[in-house]
Amino acid sequence: MRLRATEIMRHTNHSHLPNHMWDELAREIVEHTSAVIYVKDLSYCYLFVNRQFEELFDVTCEAMVGRNDYDLFSPVLADEFRQNDEVVPKTGESMKCEEVAPHRDGPHTYLSVKFPLLDNTGKVFAVAGISTDITESRQTQREMESLHRHYEVILESVGDGVCGLDPEGRITFLNPAGGRLLGYAADELKGKCRTQFVVERRKAAQPCPVEAVLNGGAACQVTDTVFRRKDGTYIPVEYVLSPKRDGDHTVGAVIAFRDVSDRIERLRTEQELLAARAVQQALYPKSDPRRKGFEICGITHPASLTSGDYYDYIPTRDGGLVIVVGDVSGHGLGPALEMVETRASLRTILHYETDIGEALKRLNQVLESDLPEGMFVTLFAVRLDSERRSMVYTSAGHQANILFRSDKVTRLDSTGTVLGIFEGSPYPTASEIQLHSGDMIVLATDGIMEQISPPNEAGQTELYGWDRTMQCVRQHRHRPAEEILERLCQDVRRFAKGAPQKDDVTAVVIKVL
Repeated sequence: MRLRATEIMRHTNHSHLPNHMWDELAREIVEHTSAVIYVKDLSYCYLFVNRQFEELFDVTCEAMVGRNDYDLFSPVLADEFRQNDEVVPKTGESMKCEEVAPHRDGPHTYLSVKFPLLDNTGKVFAVAGISTDITESRQTQREMESLHRHYEVILESVGDGVCGLDPEGRITFLNPAGGRLLGYAADELKGKCRTQFVVERRKAAQPCPVEAVLNGGAACQVTDTVFRRKDGTYIPVEYVLSPKRDGDHTVGAVIAFRDVSDRIERLRTEQELLAARAVQQALYPKSDPRRKGFEICGITHPASLTSGDYYDYIPTRDGGLVIVVGDVSGHGLGPALEMVETRASLRTILHYETDIGEALKRLNQVLESDLPEGMFVTLFAVRLDSERRSMVYTSAGHQANILFRSDKVTRLDSTGTVLGIFEGSPYPTASEIQLHSGDMIVLATDGIMEQISPPNEAGQTELYGWDRTMQCVRQHRHRPAEEILERLCQDVRRFAKGAPQKDDVTAVVIKVL
């Protein structure tokens, strides 16, 4: 027999209500709710199911009366429903549980509240249940949990510190990177005031940035401040402060901060390099010399802010002119400083010594005692004699080339070892070379010779080398010396096809007029 909802509800403690009110109220609630409502006798056969039950499981209430869960669901599900139902009459108490029921679109999860129905004597005569579909909320919960785990992984993985604050400015969390930067263990700062590490610098008539955000202000960035570490030391940081909002209310803030010690050190180093560059640029020749019978031009293009290359024009006390091209091993500030020492020492020596071979020998003595271990200098020195229209040279591990007017190229080999390595090394002066109008001397550092081409299809690369250098010079020999150097640099860049310059480039061209 199908029991009406009103008959079931009269067994409750509210039977003093008029029957017509129960009829109307029960009909509205039971038949129009989105929850599944059902009643089973103590044999766990259905006495009543509501309209939602009928629609979801494609049955009628009349058809379900007298049947049980094994007639409608799989044995596994029916066993689970039966176990939950049996708890109610055994305990005489209501109970909550999660149950899974099949739908057309797949399994749905329900939160079921099951409770006993009592007769007038207080004896349990049936089990009633109200099951609410919580599939969407469970899916949302799982997505939120997944998102939470995702954010936790991000917070644990990022290198920046991230700290959460509540509305009073107390610390709610600090990620591992923040703990490492500040020297605190996990959760050691939780619940403590932000001033444990935030050094609050208030500018005139302006609140602390953290207070401003917690009081409803907009997100802001602070780029010049420090945080206090656990050991009492300070680290320079920059941070972004973002409010956490619930509607129009600020409920906390998040501080994302970064240690900028390395950046400050880089800036300091860059400033030092810029200062060194300014000094170094001031030491290069401010103009090319004018000598009877010769046209001379030099250029230098550092690969970085400072250069280990140098060239110089040094007049001697007997009226001669020494042209020098040198290259200190390595790159950066160290070689640049040694270049300054090499230049100053050679100028001092040539003020008293006119023999360039002897001058390099004495320069080697200075550098051998002063250069850091493993550092050395290659150098080529030419002494021009305008009256005799001739030259002599000496070289420390550095070569040059002459392009004669006959189109013949002669290599000027090194006459001694590199400077600064071997004590007492000799640097003999090569024999005098007679020059004629149209001859050209080319001095250059390995930044030109060792420029590498991009790999070809076979993965092979080439060096620019002396042959290409002299070929370019030969092609433009009729041009002024300055323009020859410009064309040479253009050809090297074209050869590199956009590859970055790896080494300092320095060259001097001497044209015999």
